[in-house]
Amino acid sequence: MKQTLTDNLILFIWVSLMASSFVVSEQLLPYANPIASTALRFILATLMMVAFVNKSSLQQINSTTLGQYSIISLLLVLFFLGLFEALKTTTASKTSVIYTLVPLCSVVLAYFTLKVATPLKLIFAFILGSIGAIWVLFSSAQQALTFGQWQIGDSIFLGACCCLSLHVILIKKWANNVPATLGAFLIMLLGSILLLPFLLVLGDLSNIAWQHKQFWQVLLYLTVFTTVATFILQQYLLKRVGPNRLLAFTYLIPILVMIPQGVENIYNLNSTLIGVFLTILALFLISNKNANG
Repeated sequence: MKQTLTDNLILFIWVSLMASSFVVSEQLLPYANPIASTALRFILATLMMVAFVNKSSLQQINSTTLGQYSIISLLLVLFFLGLFEALKTTTASKTSVIYTLVPLCSVVLAYFTLKVATPLKLIFAFILGSIGAIWVLFSSAQQALTFGQWQIGDSIFLGACCCLSLHVILIKKWANNVPATLGAFLIMLLGSILLLPFLLVLGDLSNIAWQHKQFWQVLLYLTVFTTVATFILQQYLLKRVGPNRLLAFTYLIPILVMIPQGVENIYNLNSTLIGVFLTILALFLISNKNANG
């Protein structure tokens, strides 16, 4: 029981940090383009992680592991690029709801890539969670009006979520023997290497607002809390509780994104509570089904 509560607390911390990234990432758009924002985030995170990596464990990394982590890292890079690009033409609240499709995407991709069939009861719980997340979104008057207007950014982010789904699946498949901290470091290091040529050619370095204090504040927050911290926590949680329980907590993201907007933006509190109830019910069903990973 104590371990379950600890796992749930860590899951909540992880999902809270993930939710904050949808809101904070919007604030970086005026200062740097998506390629530069993502590349700088990965490079700074890599530098921060160097001090925490066991140097002897690096010697145990072989070419196969590097190849696997290169694919894992590439998929995560594509997700972050997609998020920044999508936020140019859509909202943080809308992307947070599209993000809740990641569990369903993972179910489909797991079947085709790993030949893992997901029980129908679990699929129902995932669908229930997505319905609850959308329901919460419709409780906001502003978002209810814009949700029906599908933008190019929504399509971009949907593709990015598919990349993230495959990223999570491949971590579970390939990363079982790699410590969480080392795994996070490899993802950031290889992501930095992959992004460096694009940063130099397409990053528009001369137009990055280097002199603005807000730019550095937002970039450092995204680097420390929504990159380094979430990477390490995700690596740990995937091994500890499994991908289904981890992804189940993503259904809380729309609720967490809505909180900073305040209750004044909610025009139907009863409807909101229904959405929250459906989300928590889905979370319980999935967590209960996969309590041991």
